[in-house]
Amino acid sequence: MTKQIEQLSNASIVIEYDEIASDKEAQFLQWQSEIQAGLNQFEGYLKTDVCRPIRGMQEKWYIVVHFDSPAHLGEWLDSDIRHHIIGKGKKKFGPYRYKIQAGFEGWFGQRNETNASVPAWKQNFAVLFGLYPTVMLETLLFSHLGIMESWPLAPKMFVNNLISCSLLTWIVMPLTTALLNFWLKPRQASGEDAERSRALVRTDIIGTLLVFVAYGFAIAIFQSLAQ
Repeated sequence: MTKQIEQLSNASIVIEYDEIASDKEAQFLQWQSEIQAGLNQFEGYLKTDVCRPIRGMQEKWYIVVHFDSPAHLGEWLDSDIRHHIIGKGKKKFGPYRYKIQAGFEGWFGQRNETNASVPAWKQNFAVLFGLYPTVMLETLLFSHLGIMESWPLAPKMFVNNLISCSLLTWIVMPLTTALLNFWLKPRQASGEDAERSRALVRTDIIGTLLVFVAYGFAIAIFQSLAQ
């Protein structure tokens, strides 16, 4: 099982179930067949690995679902088909856990059963929100201090990227996701479905406009500093 998890692609999800009673194993496998039938309806689905418990080594079941891209995996995870069949299983076999990493998702928190993933387009804009000022500040600072001026291009770019990625991972993106959390993961408003949908659309529009306004301010500020 460890080897399988290590080989997961960015479009795979590991689903973990606690010990299933022996008298329910047949029902559990039948339920997995129902999930499989639903998966076959989705574009990009590749395969499912069902890893049974191994006596004396591990008592849990692991289901590994593979898609050809994070986008196609996301379509299945957010679908009514998945929510319906998983709901049936939870009543019979109890809760489960799962982990997924797709695209920039490591910076935006993993999915869980109550929170959908951050849409890819929001992830893209949020990363740009943090990346652009990070790279500009680094470039202006290094230029002002004369750091690595005589270095060849390849090692210079490697060090620059190493610094930028480190800052993004441990400082910039945690701050960015906290600042934009209202837009990245909007809370579900109460009321009818239509009312909730309108509230989500308003949040998306307002958040997107604020992000683009911030882009404009950043460009203007750095343009003035670079002159």
